[in-house]
Amino acid sequence: MKKIVGLIIVCLLGLQGFSQQDPQYSMYMFNPLAANPAYAGSRELLSGVLVHRSQWIGLEGSPKTQAFAINAPLMDKKMGLGLQIINDIIGAHTTQSIKGTYVYRIKMGKGKLAFGLTGGLVNYNYDWSAVEYKDQGDVVLTNADENFMLPTIDFGLYYNTQTLYAGLAAEHLNQSSYGLQSGVQQGLDNSSESEAKQSLNLLATFGKAFVLNQNWVLKTSALFRVANSSGSLDVNLGFLLKNKVLFGASVRQSAIVAMTEIKLSKSLRMGIAYDVSGGNSADLSTGSLEVFLGYDLGLFKSKVVSPRYF
Repeated sequence: MKKIVGLIIVCLLGLQGFSQQDPQYSMYMFNPLAANPAYAGSRELLSGVLVHRSQWIGLEGSPKTQAFAINAPLMDKKMGLGLQIINDIIGAHTTQSIKGTYVYRIKMGKGKLAFGLTGGLVNYNYDWSAVEYKDQGDVVLTNADENFMLPTIDFGLYYNTQTLYAGLAAEHLNQSSYGLQSGVQQGLDNSSESEAKQSLNLLATFGKAFVLNQNWVLKTSALFRVANSSGSLDVNLGFLLKNKVLFGASVRQSAIVAMTEIKLSKSLRMGIAYDVSGGNSADLSTGSLEVFLGYDLGLFKSKVVSPRYF
């Protein structure tokens, strides 16, 4: 299984290939700050979320992610603040990041349009001794740095009403370089020289809630991500019963996801999602599991009477 670990880390770095550089979430709709910095403050509440994801369970070196996100509006509700702390593990590679977000919001029609800017630091850690390379042209010197601290800058636009949201976001606008090169460092093949750097990710999100009757609400959402000139689409549909329990499912190219969210109290909510993987990973793992715990706290008196669905 060392070879699998080596392939994961080499692709992650972008040395001779491209792969997942940032954590993937099935329940992005319950932690929208992870998909768009301009979301901060839009719930008009102090809102915090804890997330754990185990991807491709049973596969050695598979991704595992823990994330904490919190956001809130300021007193005038024209501005919002957010904070994210993430720990991501993939094989011999671990990443810790901390990002702070500032949002400015303006009223537009029935909703508000927000502009969000995120700045932070990402700490990359590598255990090169754990990597067995399939292609020697991908070899990184054994004395290469094991830790990299890089800055990252994200930007987002987010519009929301009581029952609808739409957003555009860009991650890693600065595209910081890792300072690593393949092939040429070992003198193996100068033509294979390539420098690893953070990939610019573009994300588009959309969600709409349809009130069917006093008990049932149909919630729909979609996330489209473009990274390294390739795109992926995640489409979700869920039924919310009495604004307390949600049963839903998502479809994307590599998996089908079943999920639920339960409101344990006025402030506390939790959710769980299980991915059934497709492709080659279906034979190597038993799927992926994701859980979250959320807490909402009202900071200011609100004039809003109708319920919020996002």
